[in-house]
Amino acid sequence: MLSVLFSLWLMPVLADDKAGEKETIIKMETIIVEDTQISEPAKSRLIISERAKGPVTDGGDLLTTIPGIFSARMGGHGVDPVIRGQSQNRLNILLDGAYVHGGCPNRMDPPSSYGPSETFDEVEVIKGSQTVQNGGGGSGGTVLFKRNTERFTADKWYRGKVGGGYRGNADGREGFADLAVGNTQGYVRIIGNYDKSENYDDGDRHSVRSAYEVATGNVILGWTPDNETRVELGYEATNTDDVLFAGSGMDSPYTLLDVYRLKFDRSLSFGAVQKVSGRISFSDVKHLMDNYSLRTSPMASMHMRAPSTSDTLSGRLDFEAVHGNFLTNFGIDYQGNKRDAVRYRGNSPTKVNTSQSFLWPDVTLQTIGLYGESEWLMSDNRRMKFGLRYDHVRSTADKTDRTPSDTMGPLAKLSASGLYSIYYGRSSASEIENNIGGMMHFEQDYLRGKGLFYTTLSRSVRTADATERYMASNNNSKESSRWVGNPFLEPEKHYQIEIGTQLKTKSWGFDSSVYYDRVSDFILRTRDHGASAAGNNATIYRNVSAYLIGGEMSLKKYWTDHLSCGTSIAYVYGENLREDRPLAQIPPLEVSLTTDYIKSNWSVGGKVRMMNNQSRVDDDTQTGSGLDARKTPGFAMTELYGSYTFDMGARIKLGVDNIFNKTY
Repeated sequence: MLSVLFSLWLMPVLADDKAGEKETIIKMETIIVEDTQISEPAKSRLIISERAKGPVTDGGDLLTTIPGIFSARMGGHGVDPVIRGQSQNRLNILLDGAYVHGGCPNRMDPPSSYGPSETFDEVEVIKGSQTVQNGGGGSGGTVLFKRNTERFTADKWYRGKVGGGYRGNADGREGFADLAVGNTQGYVRIIGNYDKSENYDDGDRHSVRSAYEVATGNVILGWTPDNETRVELGYEATNTDDVLFAGSGMDSPYTLLDVYRLKFDRSLSFGAVQKVSGRISFSDVKHLMDNYSLRTSPMASMHMRAPSTSDTLSGRLDFEAVHGNFLTNFGIDYQGNKRDAVRYRGNSPTKVNTSQSFLWPDVTLQTIGLYGESEWLMSDNRRMKFGLRYDHVRSTADKTDRTPSDTMGPLAKLSASGLYSIYYGRSSASEIENNIGGMMHFEQDYLRGKGLFYTTLSRSVRTADATERYMASNNNSKESSRWVGNPFLEPEKHYQIEIGTQLKTKSWGFDSSVYYDRVSDFILRTRDHGASAAGNNATIYRNVSAYLIGGEMSLKKYWTDHLSCGTSIAYVYGENLREDRPLAQIPPLEVSLTTDYIKSNWSVGGKVRMMNNQSRVDDDTQTGSGLDARKTPGFAMTELYGSYTFDMGARIKLGVDNIFNKTY
């Protein structure tokens, strides 16, 4: 049945264009919102070289400069973005075309943490489920960190930038270099970044454990034999050392990442097929967390360490075709992630070698996807896009029957399979899913092209990740401290509708949207609440019904060619329908006010960020999940920033965050 659907989809695409037909291209004006350029509905482009604000800690911190994007964090590094109330693998995050899944079960190193801002050229954010081309799931959105190396011409053989930054409160220092040389036949590009930060003081002068040190290096080799061909081979290495986490019982002495990439693009003239692109990447993460290297262990007998690995092989073959008024992308992609993590216990820092839990019991998740997406230019002012996606998912865990060697405590020597049986009544080491998603998107111009109305309907399906499905964290003496995945989770099904409009005139820019996301089989991290006789309130996972509803609005006023002011509002409401309680980790209402003055080679600006109080929390471990610490009060924070570009091209950026030293 699936092959028939895709055959019907592609029949008009693979046919030859009729003689005399011309391609219609519709160009839209852009809307500037703070540092962010919104060129398409629900999409934002952040050009790194045009950023007015100062250095950030990592890619997640960078994303929070975009209106409507929030974050969760346990320390100064490892910022996890939140888009429309959704985070973790409800977001598809690609780093220069590669999937990188972190090595920490507790998300000390989310994918965005491997995105130092100055090592990329731009970041594209797609909010919500607007496309089927970037993998399955992605119900909250897609984030694409991109490196775009321009072709060299005969009269220019080099380009580059070198710079640095400083963050005062945490004594953060950053340096970077991006150099490229080449000719019309190819190029070599070398990128390096170094960032070191200490603990910072909060608004009440309390020191917060947040120090870290990160070094990143990239080598990219490009081959451009003609204007129709590009082949690129790249290697990237990132070393993250001595990362302190105030919000965790452990720190991370090291995280090592190696990424290998091969990309090619070739323009064609094969019937309607105009272009073929391929991407293949392999990422290798080695991570260690412990509770004694960078802090004092709570007790002599509880020295703990948890080395882990996460290897991801991903690839994609994409075809672009034009037939009449249809522009179509179709292809196949693959993603395979293998994760393994063991926690060890010992009586001293030199003897932490007794296996206590197989946190990730050699887990492999493999996904093969087929997709097709077409844009139909219905007229000069009307467009429709529709897409279909199929994913075959297989998950396995090869160490579920391994028994830890620990004998300390009455609850020791439980295998992963034993833990699953306690909380879910049975065990499994292999599951298979067949998931189908799709979307329809309609656009209508108005006011002679100055305005745009759009609506999107979508179904996206997200499979459980390695932690949700196979986590097996035992506790030798306290059942409530266990953390156990559920091998029998159904995939999440998100049914979304979004309606929005954009307007751009010489004096005004306006962008707004509202959305509703009804979720079947939402994967909820919660507590056992005594449902299992031997459970005693351990952290578990189960499927529930839920919904998220929200809206975003940005308004920009251009007073002159140099002076502008803007405001943005974002709000999301999440509800667990099964238990009639709020979903955890939902950000409150945010309002931002900005003023920017840009003239010639200098700029100054300011921003006031106001967060409402959040009273809708899930903070009780006895009745809910306890993932929210507490109800939070509102706050307002002010920041100032500026930049100056010298005649030689060098640029300096200065700024002050939280200028009135507010605690929040």
